[in-house]
Amino acid sequence: MAKESKREQILNALDRLLPGRRFHEITLDEVAHEAQVGKGTIYLYFHDKDALFAELICYRMERLQTALQKLENCSSAELPDRVLALVDEFIREHRTGFGAVGDLAAHVARLSPEQHEQLKQHGCNLVDTLTAVMHKAEPARDAAEVRSYAQILLWLIDGYSRARSGLAGMEVFPEAEFLTAFFRRGAMIED
Repeated sequence: MAKESKREQILNALDRLLPGRRFHEITLDEVAHEAQVGKGTIYLYFHDKDALFAELICYRMERLQTALQKLENCSSAELPDRVLALVDEFIREHRTGFGAVGDLAAHVARLSPEQHEQLKQHGCNLVDTLTAVMHKAEPARDAAEVRSYAQILLWLIDGYSRARSGLAGMEVFPEAEFLTAFFRRGAMIED
């Protein structure tokens, strides 16, 4: 099996083990068993469990980036709703497994500076991808303006999804239609 596919096999195994469990509760032996590889194979691809954690987040972000790229033929009017549905589903799908927000923050705090930079770069790649999709929908707009709107839309969706998931400590949150209408008005996008 190719090196890249073994890496994905390990990451997919961890992804399957996470629902209903926290990352720190899962052992590398369990990941190896689920991935049907030897434990030593995990260490060929990931320095330690924290490196596996960082790679899993990046792997998930890569999959979200690929899904965003598939929206490239959406009109500017329908794009906010489609992005909201996609990112909200992604956040809801992956909100479990790392525990409470404090647990996630503790895991991220243990990452090396290189791993932090890797996560930051993947976040920038998401913004770049959404910027390209939005710019294709409205090519007459200035690229810097579109990038700002892409960042704002992702920020709004993140807050919305966290509120819906109970991660933001909010009991009241706006309906999806209100959120996308708010964004369209601010971005001056015609319905």
